[in-house]
Amino acid sequence: MDANLRNSLGLPPKAYTRLAGSLAQVGWICLGTVVRRTLRRKVGGQWMNKGPYCLWTGKRHGKTVCYALSKGQYEVAKQAIAANRRVLQILAKLQTRTLEQILNKMPGVQKRK
Repeated sequence: MDANLRNSLGLPPKAYTRLAGSLAQVGWICLGTVVRRTLRRKVGGQWMNKGPYCLWTGKRHGKTVCYALSKGQYEVAKQAIAANRRVLQILAKLQTRTLEQILNKMPGVQKRK
């Protein structure tokens, strides 16, 4: 943490430190979405369900891409995406608490009456 920031806001509370510490134990994270879906195909004049097919969809270099996954890849990607969502929730809480500290501890602008 920057020394000026620490001097201005003081040490972070234990709850903040605990949340920040939980980020170190996340493991692998991944953006995107995974789905398992079946496709209906007409085979010999009859509709049949094919699959299930596992797909990952996400953004790479500003473009939406989609990859077919094996069942094992699907399970691992699903866990990594869930971990990413937990990280985003923790970061949102940390950002909220930081803003509260800034607004409460630092002098603000004088408001008109």
